[in-house]
Amino acid sequence: MIDDGVSAQDLLEANELLVKGDYAGAVALLERAVAEDPTDCSALTALGIAFTEGGEHQKAVKALERALSLQETIPEAHEALGCAYYRLGFIEKAEKALKRALELAPQDGGVLRNLGVVLDRLGDFDRGAEMIEEAYRLNQFDYQAIYALSSIRLRQGELEAALELLERIASEDAPINLKMLAIDHIQNLKRYLR
Repeated sequence: MIDDGVSAQDLLEANELLVKGDYAGAVALLERAVAEDPTDCSALTALGIAFTEGGEHQKAVKALERALSLQETIPEAHEALGCAYYRLGFIEKAEKALKRALELAPQDGGVLRNLGVVLDRLGDFDRGAEMIEEAYRLNQFDYQAIYALSSIRLRQGELEAALELLERIASEDAPINLKMLAIDHIQNLKRYLR
């Protein structure tokens, strides 16, 4: 039997664990896969994403930089690297990684959203808002984009528009962490709007 590296089944199973929020399970599975084939860019990228989602951003950077040293044209690895850098407070590095991801995947709503958030943080409010709005236009069920857009609307003083977006997150099948944030913001906004 020929060993052709990490199986697609392993990657699918790891992705299912990530969707369920079982980051430790995904990391364990992907670490075994990477141990079997340390040059598998798909496994390294997935491992980096699992580390980032699980809050282990330094480990994510290491896995993602390794994947990109083997194959520089993986948009998902650049995006995840940008997110890890952002969470570590390296905003300029995050911008560079996300801009590279956007070059490789110009219509990827997640990349647009994440780059928009980074640009907003860097003070490029108009360009950041533009990218977040484009991400929302591409996928009106990207609850992270909806939440980011509500933050933009709040900063712009468009309280009713922000409230509408937040209520949508609270009432639909959004991830629980975003639902809880939205509910908290809604309560605060409704007190303010009284």
